[in-house]
Amino acid sequence: MFVEKVSFVDSLAYDFLLSLVRLNCNEMIISSYADQEFVDWFKPDAEIVDWVKETGKRLPPDIKELLDRFFNCETYFGVAMFSVIQELNLKNPEELIVEIKRIPEKYLLSHFLRTGFGPDVKDMNLPNLEKIVEKITSDDKEMLMFITESTVFSPSQKANLMELFSDPAKAKEDYLYLLEWYLENVFNSMKIRVNNSNQRQLKLLEKNITENGDDYFQKLEIVTVPDILTKVSRIEIGVSQFLGIDQAHSMGNKERFLFILGYDRIEIPFREKDMRLECIDVFEALSSKERLAILRALQNTSYTPIAMSKRLKIPSGELNNHIEKLKKARLIESFLDGEHLKYTANPQEIKKIVDQSLKRLLEEGD
Repeated sequence: MFVEKVSFVDSLAYDFLLSLVRLNCNEMIISSYADQEFVDWFKPDAEIVDWVKETGKRLPPDIKELLDRFFNCETYFGVAMFSVIQELNLKNPEELIVEIKRIPEKYLLSHFLRTGFGPDVKDMNLPNLEKIVEKITSDDKEMLMFITESTVFSPSQKANLMELFSDPAKAKEDYLYLLEWYLENVFNSMKIRVNNSNQRQLKLLEKNITENGDDYFQKLEIVTVPDILTKVSRIEIGVSQFLGIDQAHSMGNKERFLFILGYDRIEIPFREKDMRLECIDVFEALSSKERLAILRALQNTSYTPIAMSKRLKIPSGELNNHIEKLKKARLIESFLDGEHLKYTANPQEIKKIVDQSLKRLLEEGD
């Protein structure tokens, strides 16, 4: 069903941006290895961990500041260029930087608004976002109102967004300065090694998908909303060492969905799951008052992540973490409503899952 749509992508432009994410969000990426499902299977890549440590020591203060502004673990404004790489089939960081220089600064800000959970607007297509950016960058009052009321970032990241939108030309200048400095002083020395490593892993991934088909693809656990993939004509898959056990994805248009997989994620389908751990996931998901609030809000109704974040007053980054735990425990479901991703929860199904999980755990203890 899915495999026939798969094509493999190989672009250092993705690694270029993801390595910046890894530098600034290393602890968050490493924390996924502590998940009980993975803790006995995988360990963080020691080479990457050492690279983060040593590179971090060499970053000047102004670069560190820009790194956190554009590659913050909540907003990821800097990776908004994934869609540009995908659309134009850019192959390396140099091509990406050339393209960013061509992009008008307000158009660049439109891309920034599409990252994370973005603004609370019905039409997230770039032409509509461009109109919004034009409006709010021309009127400080409109900007303050939009960022305060229509975005679901934490206060610190709302302030960051305010700074970016207050001076679009400076935002673009700072973003390019960060990328060009990083390319010259860090990434250029890594390009050959990263490319060779990716080539090996991509061949392994292609072999696994070819030999094992849809079963392997589904066990990669990268598809949270299968009906999205039934509607696209192309599923593009690449790899990056910087993601470890995680993955990144982008849907630049309605025809193409992109996944970049960490090396360790390629091995997930070959690991036998401990069913007892799935039961424990259920009770872990229920152990948080925020996740219980999410379940109460979703009973027999549905919300987009943006609307849910606004209703529950949970910042988008925190909400995303809670949603992932609830999805893993199978307590919520996701679906497409037109072009919008929504979540819902069925109280009867939740009760059934909880009862079955408790029964299985008690039986395992006998």
